[in-house]
Amino acid sequence: MRRELLRYLACPSCGADLNLAVEEESGDEVLGGVLTCEGCAARYEILRGVPRLNEAMGGLERVAQSFTFEWKAHLDGRLEQDTVFGRSTEEEWEYFKEATGLSGDELRGAVVLDAGCGPAQVTRLIAGHGAEAAIGMDMNDAIEDAFLRCHDYPNLHIVQGNVFAPPFKPELFDLIWCNGVIHHTPDARGGHRSLSRFVKPGGVLYVWVYAKRFNPFRFTRDVLAFLQVTRLPERALLVVAKGLSYASLAFLQVYQAVRRIPGLRPDSRWGERKVRDRTLSELELTWLDSLSPQYDTRHSEAEVMGWFEELGFVDVHAIEEPKVGVRGVVPSSEPQPAS
Repeated sequence: MRRELLRYLACPSCGADLNLAVEEESGDEVLGGVLTCEGCAARYEILRGVPRLNEAMGGLERVAQSFTFEWKAHLDGRLEQDTVFGRSTEEEWEYFKEATGLSGDELRGAVVLDAGCGPAQVTRLIAGHGAEAAIGMDMNDAIEDAFLRCHDYPNLHIVQGNVFAPPFKPELFDLIWCNGVIHHTPDARGGHRSLSRFVKPGGVLYVWVYAKRFNPFRFTRDVLAFLQVTRLPERALLVVAKGLSYASLAFLQVYQAVRRIPGLRPDSRWGERKVRDRTLSELELTWLDSLSPQYDTRHSEAEVMGWFEELGFVDVHAIEEPKVGVRGVVPSSEPQPAS
């Protein structure tokens, strides 16, 4: 971690400031040390450059374990390499801009949290577009592999923490991006509520969760969960995911041929995406991501918009696709000019 990160951190247990004691450093990076809370005296280690600030992990241990395996497999090249769930860097950036309603210019000088950053692909994009600070947070141990990918960005910071006890000062962020995370917890609504406390007045929160509608990956997971297959160890689930990927690739080729028939062609950008070519490694990562998480909740658009509205967010907006993605703005605390 870089010392500048201390400006944003707070104790995840009590919210007080943290003091840094350095034990090992290299250049401007603190590789080892201890963060001590000024309030409750809690101590948090810095290991291999990453501050370890996980608290309130009850019920999340198995989730962290499964995503440690998944993202390490991705980051060491066993699964997708140049894309994440089929999105290239360029496609990820376009999705980010559409989902948040923000352009690259609007990120300049902003403080942004990527909550549940995984391989930190989006975190790096945010940093590269001029954010004052792009902070990637995830609770699993693959976070240190993500840290190693991010040295080229002096404004990018990586933290181990979770959405139920984010280790940051309140009302800190201009934007919190939480894509595909809170539905893998025991309380998606609670995760959303927790993150909302860290958005500053006038700032934006975006969340994406699984939709309550048919999806072949979700349907297959439900069947395999009923058969107890999803309780297998991660390595065994990877073998299952590879087998399903071969079957999916064959099915996709048939589906693509059918959808090329006049009258059955996709008539939307999202429809076009569903019939695009997909690689075996992309399907393997997608299947593993579907099968291995302990929690897998699905939500309606109205439900998620309701989470925002009950907390007083304004300009609550659902993006058209992929569903369910919703953003909202924390009302500004500044007085409005008289009309």
